[in-house]
Amino acid sequence: MGFALDILTRYAEAGDEFHDHIVTSDETWVYHHTLESKQQSMQWRHSNSPKAKKCKTSISTKKIMASVFWDRQGFLLLEFMPPGTTINDAAYSQTL
Repeated sequence: MGFALDILTRYAEAGDEFHDHIVTSDETWVYHHTLESKQQSMQWRHSNSPKAKKCKTSISTKKIMASVFWDRQGFLLLEFMPPGTTINDAAYSQTL
């Protein structure tokens, strides 16, 4: 309850400028995969041979945690976390 009262007091003193000092964050998993370039996917074939079928690209099992920070004006920071990182106050302190 004390924190909420402190926030309301600061808003009463600063008005709408108070919102300029609020930073929000969230974490999300980002899946990644490597696509073949057109050159890499080319194959030599006889002119009478049928074209090779291309497989549809699917999401890889590889993923990485990303922390995203933004404020009232927009995007501030995107940080990719090292594998195995636990998101806690120490991780936030190191980022900020």
